Amino acid sequence: MPDTFAGFHAEERASVPVLWRRDDRFKTVRVTFQARRPLDCRAAARSLLPALLLQGTRRSPGRPALLRRMDAMYGASVVPGVEKQSPDHVLRLGLDAVAGRFLPGRPDQLGDGLAFLAEQITDPDLDGEGFRESVFERERRQAADYVRSLVDDRNTWAGIRALEVACEGEPIAIPSTGSLAEIETLRREDPERARQDFLGAGEPLVVAAGAFDRDEFMAAVDRFLAVLPARCAAPVAGEPAWVEPRPTRRLVERVVLQQSKLVGIWRLPPSDDPDLWLARRLFVSLLGGGPHSRLFREVREKQSLAYAVQAGLDRRSGLVTLRAGLDEQAAESVVAETLRQIDELSAGHFDDVELETARSQLLGSIDSVTDSVGGLCRYAADHWLLGVDRDPEALATAYRSLDRERVAASFEGLWLDTVYLLAPSDTAGSIGERVAEEGA
Repeated sequence: MPDTFAGFHAEERASVPVLWRRDDRFKTVRVTFQARRPLDCRAAARSLLPALLLQGTRRSPGRPALLRRMDAMYGASVVPGVEKQSPDHVLRLGLDAVAGRFLPGRPDQLGDGLAFLAEQITDPDLDGEGFRESVFERERRQAADYVRSLVDDRNTWAGIRALEVACEGEPIAIPSTGSLAEIETLRREDPERARQDFLGAGEPLVVAAGAFDRDEFMAAVDRFLAVLPARCAAPVAGEPAWVEPRPTRRLVERVVLQQSKLVGIWRLPPSDDPDLWLARRLFVSLLGGGPHSRLFREVREKQSLAYAVQAGLDRRSGLVTLRAGLDEQAAESVVAETLRQIDELSAGHFDDVELETARSQLLGSIDSVTDSVGGLCRYAADHWLLGVDRDPEALATAYRSLDRERVAASFEGLWLDTVYLLAPSDTAGSIGERVAEEGA
């Protein structure tokens, strides 16, 4: 492996890549352990795992016992989480602690913290082959209640349904929580099997930043890795699903609501060129990245077609999304205007002020990366998943080097896959009428 990655030193310990960066601007340390698996039908069991890991270990059963131990480490914390980064599902546990050299007696905060993290992930409070029934049932009910509540957040629900329609059969269509039916049929053994799968078959990574000595850190990491179970020889990450262009699909669904929610989903062709993806992100910023964007100024301000409108890009799937809150009768006009603005930007019809404003927005987000140890670790971990070795400074330089021709050409091959409208239940709509015609 390389000696550096994304502005971090890179070493391999016990066949696990370890990225580390000493930064004495801070008096804290952050260490993140992550394991990547393909996003699949085990999403529900995996999503329940973080809440269960917070309920105690065999040595310290119950959440109060965990909190007391964190307090004893001067308020250190270990926070588990599972993230959908299609086509992957990523388990992450982050240790945050004050560096020992700033505390009375210079305690071994790294060593003690990583030992605590290892205990949480390798030795949870189990009853036989699964988590304790009472704890499991409580967390499972809460997860099911959360998924049921999503339909009440109309904007979120529209995004979920649009993905399910556009990407049926693809990993990105799998909800990060799993489906309600999958949650309701979980057994207490299932999250434990998910934990074992993450550790035994996942692609691992350790990332650390903050005020620590390299040798001290590596000694603690070696002890941490020695506790983890043996892994499969060849961990497998998910593969993105690339779809050939097909006729645009349109769907309207109706619920009780006042403001309709429109979601348009476009697809970009695959590319391994990281600079092309930067150009695409800059294009999306021009299109719908904020008050400076074409959609905000044209659709919302000038034509008053929507109450809110924005565009986004998912790097891993190649999906470009349009999200708008509007009156149902304006839906067709918003889609048509979005298509027109994409054509305008693709033809290079934007001025230097627009381009530099959009560029400044993206550069500002990069500047904030180095403001915290958490931001640094997150940046390195995310770029590791993408396989893009670029530190924040190099990323900013790459954005600055993009000219209008590269940005304008970046959406070549874009096609509109799906138009989804969540509309009031007591009105008719043009999209719904056209769907009926197509299905006739």
